[in-house]
Amino acid sequence: MDIPIPSAAQFARHHLAGGCEAMERLLNGLLDSKGRIAEEVHAIRKLGKSLRGGFALFRLKDAAREIQAIGRLLSGPRDAVSRLNTWNRHVWNEDVKVAAAIAGLLDQQTHSAARRPPPETISWCLERVAEARRALADLPDENLDDTVTGSLKKLGKQVRKRCLHLDHRAEEDFHDARKALKAYLGAIGFLPENTVTDEPKMAEIAELLGDENDIATLSGWLETHGFTVNFAPSLCKLLKDKRRKLQKRVIRDAAGLFSGDAAD
Repeated sequence: MDIPIPSAAQFARHHLAGGCEAMERLLNGLLDSKGRIAEEVHAIRKLGKSLRGGFALFRLKDAAREIQAIGRLLSGPRDAVSRLNTWNRHVWNEDVKVAAAIAGLLDQQTHSAARRPPPETISWCLERVAEARRALADLPDENLDDTVTGSLKKLGKQVRKRCLHLDHRAEEDFHDARKALKAYLGAIGFLPENTVTDEPKMAEIAELLGDENDIATLSGWLETHGFTVNFAPSLCKLLKDKRRKLQKRVIRDAAGLFSGDAAD
């Protein structure tokens, strides 16, 4: 007997539901995890970003916010690890005492990443996933393919718009471009293979924007903890220069990616 081939929307809906189930398994795994908590939380947050793109395909904004809330709630420990990793990638030892103070504090803050979240926190996160799944299940079947097609087009336009405004160099512009890329890449990940032409450059730009954001986050942390330009001028200059270099590369790559597009 021939098995009917599902539409792109049906395919995406099925796999999005499966992604929610995977999120539930990962969250439940934190309750008795014997692994590295920070890495497991990272996997949860990474999956969450993908799921949000999937929900954007169906214009389920409230469901996407439910998933976003999980990532934000669990962000603290993982962010501490990310800051330490960023610090270690950008070696700076011009002032040994300042470097030791920063490294020691960053290392201390990562210790909380090895502790499991309390059961009440996991329970609340599981409720968020359940709400998102209900919204997906309650979605009417009518015109789903039109919804997905329209949403994907809108997400793609947002990527182009955000990426072509980066030459303004406003800090929020790079953050918005990264969000737009994550949403688009997350969305197409739930579609059948070859539905959308693969564009590796988008993923590369998203990675560069992630590196740029890591430096911005570390710089903000240093500022709030007193390591300002007054006390660590060469460190501040180093991070600023590295960040600007990444920004220039992103601007160049984004311009190249969209150079053949017609203007809006």
